[in-house]
Amino acid sequence: MLEHDNTSATITRWWILTLGVGAVVIGVVAALLLRIIRAANSIDRYAADIWDAGQAIARNTAAIWQLGQTNAVAGQILATAQSIDGHAAAIDQALTGANGVAPSEATAAEPGATPTPSSAQ
Repeated sequence: MLEHDNTSATITRWWILTLGVGAVVIGVVAALLLRIIRAANSIDRYAADIWDAGQAIARNTAAIWQLGQTNAVAGQILATAQSIDGHAAAIDQALTGANGVAPSEATAAEPGATPTPSSAQ
């Protein structure tokens, strides 16, 4: 029976050793998993910060994309203003006549005076 007790003690020692090694392995694996989880959370926070910064940049630069349309409208405004200027010059030319004096200037006399037939057109 002595041998049986010695074998039982050996088996018990191996079980305790195996359980100890298993506990150490589980502890190391748990520590590594916690480290991975912390790294993943850090990456997630950085990704959220990048996303927020990207959205802010998009909001702040949205007007730049509209500059092309603004330039096209400004060109149309310039063309319209030049057309108005040309028409105003033609109206001015028609009103001033060939002698370069506007009809209102030719008929204007001193207050109370009547225009002369030579000054009326």
